[in-house]
Amino acid sequence: MRDLRASTVLAAVALFIVIGGTATAASGLISGSKIKPGTIAAKQIKNKTITKEKLAPATVKSLKGAAGPAGPAGADGVRGATGSAGTNGADGSPGTTGATGPAGTNGTTGATGSTGATGPAAVGSFDPYHLELAYAALPADTQTTLITLDIPAGTYMVTAKANLTSNYAGGNNFMQCAIWFDEISAVDEAQVDLAFNETANVSMAAVAELSDTADLRCTATDGIGNANNLKLFAVPVQ
Repeated sequence: MRDLRASTVLAAVALFIVIGGTATAASGLISGSKIKPGTIAAKQIKNKTITKEKLAPATVKSLKGAAGPAGPAGADGVRGATGSAGTNGADGSPGTTGATGPAGTNGTTGATGSTGATGPAAVGSFDPYHLELAYAALPADTQTTLITLDIPAGTYMVTAKANLTSNYAGGNNFMQCAIWFDEISAVDEAQVDLAFNETANVSMAAVAELSDTADLRCTATDGIGNANNLKLFAVPVQ
C-alpha cells in the first residue's frame, strides 16, 4: 500500500465520485463549506469557467498588473488645411526713445575747388589823390583858388573841407567854398554868414567826370577873411 502511485490514487477517487454521485445528488449540491480549503487545484478547474463577477473586488484589483512601457510614437497625421487669416491686432503703444548713438567719424576732406575768376578792383584799394593847405588869406569879394589836383581823366568822388573865419569888422561877412572840375564849373559848394572873428567848418562832396583838374576855391564876399586846415581828396570810381 505504501508503494501506490499518484495515478492510482486519482483513479480511485474518480471511481468513488462516480459510484457516490447518485447519493450526493440526492443529498443536495456541494456547498463551499463542504470543500476543504486547499483541496481543489487550478488544474481541476475548467478553463474560462470562473468569470470576474465571481471573484471578490480585492482579488480583481490584485490581478491588475503594472503599467507597461510607452509604445512608440505614431506617425504624423495628415496636415490640415490652412485656416483663414485673423484680423489685425491693435497697434501697440510707442516705445521709449532709445539713447543717442555715438557721433560718427568725420568724412574725408573733399577735393579743392578750382580758383574763381578775379573780381573787379575795390574802390579805395590805393591811396587817393589829395592835397592839404594849412592857411590862406581871403581878400574881399575875390574868388581864390586854394588847392588844385592834377589827375588823369575819369570819374571821381571828390571831397573837400575847410575852416572859414571872418576878419571883417564892419558887420557880417558872407563866405563860401566850392569844388570845381576842369576850371569850368562848380560841382558842390558850402556857404556861411559869419560875424567878426567868427569861425565855421564847411565840407563838400561830389561825383563827376573830369579831364585833368579838381580845384578848391573860396570867397569872402563882404570883407576880408581867412581859411585854414583845408583838404581836397579825389578817389576814382570804377
